[in-house]
Amino acid sequence: MFMELSQLFLLSLFITHLLYADDPLNFCDAEEDHLKILRLILIFDAMSGLHVNWRKSFLYPVNEVSNMEILNSILGGEVGVLPTTYLGMPLGVKSNSMEIWDGVIEKCEKRLARWKSQYLSLGGRLTLINYVLDALPIYVMSLFPIPPGIINRLDSFRRKILWQGNKERRGYHLVKSKTVITEKRVGGLGIKNMKNQSKALRMKWLWEYSNDNQKLWGSVIKAKYEESDSWMTKEVTTPYGVSLWKSIRELWNEFKPNTKIKVVDGIKTRFGRMIGMQKEIWRLFPDIHYLVLQQQSTIADLWTPQGWNFVFRRHLNDWEIPRVTEFFRSIDQFSGLEIGRDRFQWLGNSKGIFKVGAVYKKLNHQNLQLLKWPWRHIWKAKIPYKVSCFVWLLAKEAVLTQENLMKRGITLCPRCFFCGKKLQKQSIICLSNEKSLASCGIYS
Repeated sequence: MFMELSQLFLLSLFITHLLYADDPLNFCDAEEDHLKILRLILIFDAMSGLHVNWRKSFLYPVNEVSNMEILNSILGGEVGVLPTTYLGMPLGVKSNSMEIWDGVIEKCEKRLARWKSQYLSLGGRLTLINYVLDALPIYVMSLFPIPPGIINRLDSFRRKILWQGNKERRGYHLVKSKTVITEKRVGGLGIKNMKNQSKALRMKWLWEYSNDNQKLWGSVIKAKYEESDSWMTKEVTTPYGVSLWKSIRELWNEFKPNTKIKVVDGIKTRFGRMIGMQKEIWRLFPDIHYLVLQQQSTIADLWTPQGWNFVFRRHLNDWEIPRVTEFFRSIDQFSGLEIGRDRFQWLGNSKGIFKVGAVYKKLNHQNLQLLKWPWRHIWKAKIPYKVSCFVWLLAKEAVLTQENLMKRGITLCPRCFFCGKKLQKQSIICLSNEKSLASCGIYS
């Protein structure tokens, strides 16, 4: 099977099959001769003793195939219909289609139906959300952009399990969702922000492509979209046939400012982007850029063991010499080339490595006013997790006290049941009430 992925005059890439473990995916034209070639695998079966499970094998037509019955009779198996799934990922479906997420939604609903969350404390329900519900969509989110409608659906699942459990009556949402999805360090519960999580996961592909685009998937992307430079493809502007790379490529302008180039062999890096300077060197010296002939050359083209090898388009004037001297001083810190490959380094990591978790935290902290929050006293204290959750609610003044219930429109007698005095704030009740302090003294 042959699939042409590039219509470039000088570069074309052909893929005949994909194979992961024992799940091969073969491609071919809708011609009898191609199917007969694939049938040769039966000879391999007979010689090796390894057999294809034809009951689990499908023949998928792409677009309209008039002779499908004849083609299917050659190989056997069943005729499938696109879209389908391969290795848990949707195949033959638009990257922005809601169908991609049907499996994720179904898994979440099944988990919610099995959980007896009405018997769990707030801490137990929070654990289920953080380690189960938040983990279910990650595999699909690592490749496909998550639509706002799906985010709202998943958020509704998480809100229900957090505040209501499986109870039939509606539970009170004690804290705003915007606060809940922030980190514990800044006053939240650490529940994942799906939008930022999806963005951080897809940025990983930009990191992988920039540092190593020689893998098969990188070669496919490069052949289909062409490269704008040695680090990234051209911007995807065509309205059709762009698959999911368009949504990943759109993150480049947000990804690139957080990186710097580590020059090793100098082959990929143009001289203008060298040495980790705040601005490109040619932007700092536009007059020298005009004088130099090798304006688009890489560092490997310009560097020799004796130093830089620039060629000027004309003899320098006397008044230009101080400026050229300043230019050479600014690049004098370059120590030379080494064995290896040029690569990106991530500015948010001391080792220069891209970490999805760190990027997610950075995205979550954008436009967020960071306040001092005693998170260690709440979440790191040696107390049961459900007690930590209660203390968190108390610190947020969100415990369902008489005061908060009355704010929600419930008519109650405004007095403290401990001492019979007039209703006070919950923090005062817990910390200043005589009977509360006496109770604390018993157990301390």
